[in-house]
Amino acid sequence: MSRYRFLRQPRWLALGFLVLIVVPSFFLLSRWQLSRLDERRATNDLIATNSSAPAVPVEALMTPGADLASVTQADRWRPVRATGRYDQAGQVLVRKRPLEGSNGFWVATPLVTSSGAVLVVNRGWVAASGGAEATPSVPPAPSGVVEVLGRLQPSQEAPIPQPADLPTGQVSDLAVPLVSNAEATFPGYVDLVSSTPEQAPGLRQLPLPDLNEGPHLSYAVQWVFFAAVAVSGFVILVRREQEYADQATDMARTESSDVA
Repeated sequence: MSRYRFLRQPRWLALGFLVLIVVPSFFLLSRWQLSRLDERRATNDLIATNSSAPAVPVEALMTPGADLASVTQADRWRPVRATGRYDQAGQVLVRKRPLEGSNGFWVATPLVTSSGAVLVVNRGWVAASGGAEATPSVPPAPSGVVEVLGRLQPSQEAPIPQPADLPTGQVSDLAVPLVSNAEATFPGYVDLVSSTPEQAPGLRQLPLPDLNEGPHLSYAVQWVFFAAVAVSGFVILVRREQEYADQATDMARTESSDVA
């Protein structure tokens, strides 16, 4: 161990302490990325399973007037059917909803169902046009009795009251109470998949989320690699320092021998 006395020097102690700190941190970051991967896989399984389930009447999954929290994440993407008439006057646009890199709006329109309950329908996406306060032109909802098929979503959270500077007819989030304040309103909303009769052209149907697993696995491997680099780098520096010390010792011995 006398050969490694230099490790007691302050700079080597500081470097060793740094390695002892960063290596466990890198492993923790790797584990965090793996946990994110597990969450992503669970979400993808939920989307795939729920979106492929048979469509059921909306009343089978939601009760009009129930608490918003009654629609949970486990209910998301379930296909539901409903019949009714759109309340065009109650339509609102949900701001700042990007799609494929372009900013735009969701078009949320109340559907008064045949039972009298109100279902909020996200009819699709329309691109933003003009300035931040501009309201784009939106195709009207079909008139008369409409049959809709949509994917169930829980109500989003939103500040109530809404910011005073929002343009008329626009809201910050798709919170059901911002679209319909009727007592018999379903606590969740649906993303429209299809309707009979069909909608007028101009709105884009919201796609299902991409079911790829993201970069989490590669990031987890990278953090382990960084930990390995930190350890191996420290070992290399120690060995190199020791080689320099050994060379200096040999040179000193040679000079002493020559003098003698």
